[in-house]
Amino acid sequence: MNCAFSWPAGVFVLIPAYKAAGSLRDLLPGLFRVVPPENVCVSDDGSGDDTAIVCRDSGVSYVSSDVNRGKGAALSLGFRFLLDTKSASWVITMDADGQHAVSDIPKFLLRMQESPDTGIVIGERFRRPGTMPLARIFSNTVTSFILSRMAKARISDSQCGFRAYSARTLSAVACRYNRFEMESEIILRACATGYSVSFIPVQTLYFSSQSHISAVADTLRWLRAVISVWLELRNNDHHHVHAQA
Repeated sequence: MNCAFSWPAGVFVLIPAYKAAGSLRDLLPGLFRVVPPENVCVSDDGSGDDTAIVCRDSGVSYVSSDVNRGKGAALSLGFRFLLDTKSASWVITMDADGQHAVSDIPKFLLRMQESPDTGIVIGERFRRPGTMPLARIFSNTVTSFILSRMAKARISDSQCGFRAYSARTLSAVACRYNRFEMESEIILRACATGYSVSFIPVQTLYFSSQSHISAVADTLRWLRAVISVWLELRNNDHHHVHAQA
């Protein structure tokens, strides 16, 4: 698949990055075989490395935070830039570490065409020993179960960052968390606002590179965050019902 075929003008790929200059050098050439450079944006989360130089040399859009604020903050910064400056209709997010397969991107485009009213399309990875670390299988299974109950919807992979967001959803939903928990917060808020969340199968790629996730600390932070958002949304719904009565 060549990017020259007819990449949809309003669809952009957003890559949140933290100290990922090296992996971006490896990722971007392959990405450009599918996505034109002008439809790619890197949101630098205060890395302080050569990310800006890599982006300049590659011809992609670049936005940055002066300090490291977290993946959620980097995503929010990129979303605002693409909606306000590029008039994006859809934003596909993928991680900078190469764990998302570029060859899966056409699946997102197909779902956008088939179901244009979908709010968020999320990649669903195969949770099998040997393809995903056991700790990730456990945490993803537990968090997906909890989020499904809270959202009253089937959330089969709560942690995959390989996603497509419609501009309507991003404009309607405002998140308050800055770290990894933001990706679960936006699912809860989208479902509560009436935007559907759907899933497509994607490849599971894991490498030996160091993760920026701290298993215990981030799981506890995630739990506090989703409970807080769930209680807020339930409270708002309760007040809305009473206001209508």
